[in-house]
Amino acid sequence: MSGFPKTVLDEDGNRHDLIGDPLGRGGQGVVLRTRNAHIAVKLVTGPSGMPVSAGGEAGHTALRRRLEDVRLLPLTDMHLAQPLALLRDQVGYTMRLLGDMVPIRSLIAPPGSSLGAFYRDTGGLRRRLQLLARTAALLARLHAIPLVYADVSPNNVFVSEGHDANEVWLIDLDNLQYLSDSSAGIFTPGFGAPEVVTGRAGVTTLSDAYAFAVLAFQVLAQVHPFLGDFVEEAGWDSDEDREQLAYEGKIPWIEDADDPSNRSAHGIPRELVIPKPLLALFQRTFGPGRQRPDARPGLTEWTDLLRRLADRLLSCSACGSNFYVARDCPFCESGRGPFIQMEVHRWDPEFDDDGGSAVSTEPVWRKIIDLADNGALAGLVQRHVIAPVLAAADDEPVLRIRQVPGGIQVELLTDCEVHLLLRGRLQRLEGRKLLPVPIPGDESLLHFGPLDRPHRLARLRWHGNGA
Repeated sequence: MSGFPKTVLDEDGNRHDLIGDPLGRGGQGVVLRTRNAHIAVKLVTGPSGMPVSAGGEAGHTALRRRLEDVRLLPLTDMHLAQPLALLRDQVGYTMRLLGDMVPIRSLIAPPGSSLGAFYRDTGGLRRRLQLLARTAALLARLHAIPLVYADVSPNNVFVSEGHDANEVWLIDLDNLQYLSDSSAGIFTPGFGAPEVVTGRAGVTTLSDAYAFAVLAFQVLAQVHPFLGDFVEEAGWDSDEDREQLAYEGKIPWIEDADDPSNRSAHGIPRELVIPKPLLALFQRTFGPGRQRPDARPGLTEWTDLLRRLADRLLSCSACGSNFYVARDCPFCESGRGPFIQMEVHRWDPEFDDDGGSAVSTEPVWRKIIDLADNGALAGLVQRHVIAPVLAAADDEPVLRIRQVPGGIQVELLTDCEVHLLLRGRLQRLEGRKLLPVPIPGDESLLHFGPLDRPHRLARLRWHGNGA
């Protein structure tokens, strides 16, 4: 921590001892832990990367104005590290931070790591998809206000350190601003949208979407989407800075559908972790979206797809990896273990022309209950499965479904209304209920909501080993 103070005072006279290496560096500063696990400090840095001294009043006044603006924003019940107090002797402030949180960069392997072991040890594919879905949902909620986060990067997104929780928080809120054409060009190198990097435009919700896509690709594939062989192999005597050209959107991304000139053999094989629907979102962002921001998918679309993919994973009992349910384990070629599929439809109590209630022909959601997963989050069904949800903070677990001796246990975790239809008998679900193992012709149905109103309905189907 050479060049950083060991202690800072805030405007209320509270002393904060700074410990450890910086938690992260963003486009405008550095964030450090204090001895209080729930308080962090942001120091605004200058061009040299060192903290800016308060010196005159200009820096303090500008930061105070930004923080006062943040306090007036409609940010109730969002997972955002709210600013607490300005510092006295440095341009910066204290912020509230949950304990046991780490930057999402902890899910990106450091150089020289064994990628397979690192990927499994940090939660695998399922945890990455779940955390990215929560990040996208949080950004989408900001965009709906409409606010721009401005500096999406691996250092500003914080996630639960332990694998028994999937919380996501955003820090560095002094960059928040309402959407306008005059927004400043704030970004972390490697994560800025081309129009922001080149100065053609300020930050927007679509530049946030671009930065999120860079982050998501790096977390999933363990390689930057633009640092391919063409960029990395440029010699020291090259007349062009290919890395800078890539960040400016002037070089194709490593999986470009139309131009293979910048492919990369590094990272996790893309086909193992990025299925075609997700690859299509990346292509829209990094292909035409390099030069046309309006071609990029927004954060709501990212949220929906990432949630759907996270709900379609199984665990391999042989090697511990996560993989998509449509195949055997691609990492060790072991067969699929048993699982329960929830096929969710829309249901309307109004009678149709044939005298029956109306059920949507196509499922609106599919959720896999992984019976090989014994973790703390195993069998949890989030609210987005049973009802449309955007805000990450509202997507709490509503059910737990797991296999126990004697059958399938369904446990209600909230006060939502759930009805069970089993062998022709309809009953309200309360607490825990033991069901027989669902087999074709004897399946259980779950109604999520009052029976006299439209709601979602789920059919539980059991699949045995290799099925």
